[in-house]
Amino acid sequence: MYFDRFTGSNGVLQRVNPLIKIISLAAIILSAVVAKTIYPLSVLFTVVIVLCVFSRIPLGYFLRRATLFIPVFAAAIAVPLIFITPGTSLATITAEPLFIQPTTEGLEKAALFTFRIWICVATLNLLILTTKFSHIIRSMDKLKLPRIFIVMTAITYRFIFLFINEAYRMILAKDSRTTTKESRLQNLRSLTSMFSTLFVRAYEKGERVYLAMLARGFNPGTRLIDEISIRSADWLFLTASFTILTIILSTELLCSASWLK
Repeated sequence: MYFDRFTGSNGVLQRVNPLIKIISLAAIILSAVVAKTIYPLSVLFTVVIVLCVFSRIPLGYFLRRATLFIPVFAAAIAVPLIFITPGTSLATITAEPLFIQPTTEGLEKAALFTFRIWICVATLNLLILTTKFSHIIRSMDKLKLPRIFIVMTAITYRFIFLFINEAYRMILAKDSRTTTKESRLQNLRSLTSMFSTLFVRAYEKGERVYLAMLARGFNPGTRLIDEISIRSADWLFLTASFTILTIILSTELLCSASWLK
């Protein structure tokens, strides 16, 4: 809800054309996905942190936003790899009838998986924190993504704030009518009732908005006419991004080839 406070900062990524920014950050994500060792991921991590600092985003806020939930969940998913991957044993844990043996290779796989997820999530956070949502929508249209996907994304974004405001009004109305302290069970029942009511209101609101849009001549196939100008500095940023990523991945391939020899 509050990421727009950073989109107006005079940082590096804020000055880059949104279309060029999306392509460059997508290349970082793709590089993280195809990387197979810790070296390129470490360099990509450094690149993400440097971009964060030069974009004038508070590092602590960025790390919390990029680390909580998804990377932590990914780490939890990767834990079994430590024990099911064959390799050099780190320790032997015996608890009859279980026999658990974590391995070095399993630990490396789990760390790579979690690190890769973190870089992807952090890169997406960089895009969101440094780009206005309207610019993201225009860039998606410029990239010729399916129009229905663009429209649904824009409407979903708009309705998030609408439903948060609706939920706040419902909670405020409930609190104003409550004279005694409720138990946890009563609070849970009230919360369940609020969610069901909000769901019904969301469905009805969506139908009314859609009919109103059709009545005003809405056509999902219409393309945006706003032009996104690309400067020479934007092309320079794109070239530098692809050059750095190419060097990182090429170095990994060369190191892998020399190790196989």
